[in-house]
Amino acid sequence: MLKPDHETTVNTWLLLLALFTTLLLGFEFGKRVYIEEQLNEPVQTITFGRNGGPSIAPDKPDSTPIWKLVWDLMSEE
Repeated sequence: MLKPDHETTVNTWLLLLALFTTLLLGFEFGKRVYIEEQLNEPVQTITFGRNGGPSIAPDKPDSTPIWKLVWDLMSEE
């Protein structure tokens, strides 16, 4: 006997259950990893100068800015 087209088999239900379980576990694992990343303290990026104080930025940069180089090249012609 032929089964109707609208009948859903047990295998289909098991595959859907496995899919949703996998998605749920993946979501929970991703949430847990994200929360653990937020709990980690950020790496300190501040550089300290002498005696533990903040470092002082240089007065003048080591190289000339790019806009000045372009301006000089354009003004030569």
